[in-house]
Amino acid sequence: MLKFLLLLVSLAVLWWFVRNDASEYAEFKRQPDTAGRQRLYRVWILKSFLALFGTSMVCLLILRQLHALLYLPDEFIPLAARLGADMPTTAALDKEFLAGCAVGAMLVGILLGVLIAKRMKTSHATLADIEPLMPRNGAETGWAALLSINAGVSEECFFRLLLPLLLIGVLHNPLLAFISATILFGLVHIYQGVVGVVLTTLVGAALAGLYLWTGSLLITIAAHAALDLFGLVVRPTFMRLLHRPTA
Repeated sequence: MLKFLLLLVSLAVLWWFVRNDASEYAEFKRQPDTAGRQRLYRVWILKSFLALFGTSMVCLLILRQLHALLYLPDEFIPLAARLGADMPTTAALDKEFLAGCAVGAMLVGILLGVLIAKRMKTSHATLADIEPLMPRNGAETGWAALLSINAGVSEECFFRLLLPLLLIGVLHNPLLAFISATILFGLVHIYQGVVGVVLTTLVGAALAGLYLWTGSLLITIAAHAALDLFGLVVRPTFMRLLHRPTA
C-alpha cells in the first residue's frame, strides 16, 4: 500500500513537471537573446532537480532504501541475473573504474565531435527536435552543461531507480516495471516530437540495461550525463568553432 501511494504521488509530480513542457519549449525557441535563454535553462534545471531528484530522495527515505543509490535493490536482482550480471550487489564502487569511464567517454565524445563536425556541411543535424536546446555561444554553454549533468542525476534516480522500485510493488514483475518506466521516460520528451520520444525510449532502455548489468546507478548516471554533454555541449561547441566565418 505504501509503494502504491508513493507511486501515485511520484506520477502526480511527474505530471506537474511535464504539463507545460510544450509551451515552455515554444517560449524557449522564441527567445531572441541569451539572457532569456539562460533564464529558462535555470528554470528547467531547478524544476528537474526538485521534481525528479527531490521526489526520489524523499520516497527512498520513506522506504528506508537510500542505500539503493549505491547498491542494486533486492527487487532488481532477479532481472539483473537474467541479463548476465555477475555481481549486481557489488558492495563497493570501483572509483578508478568510474573515473576511467567518465574520462574515456568525454575523450571519445570530443573525438567524435571533431570527426562529425568536419564531415557535415551544416552547423547542426538532429533527428529529434533538440537543436533549439543547443547553446549558441559561450555564455549559454555553461548552463547547457549543467542542464546535461542535472538530467543525468535527476532522471536516472527517478526513471531507473525510483519508478521501477515503486512499480514492482504494484505490478510484481521487474521486467514489466522497467518497461513501464522506460516508456514513461520516452513520453516525457514528447516536446521533442515523435522521433524524440522514440529515440529517448531506446536510450532509456539501453540505460536500464546498463544499470541492471553493472549494478551501479552511479555508472549509469555518468553514462547519461556524458551522452547529454556530448549532444548538447561538446558537439555544438565544435560545430560552432569549425563553422566560424574566417576573416
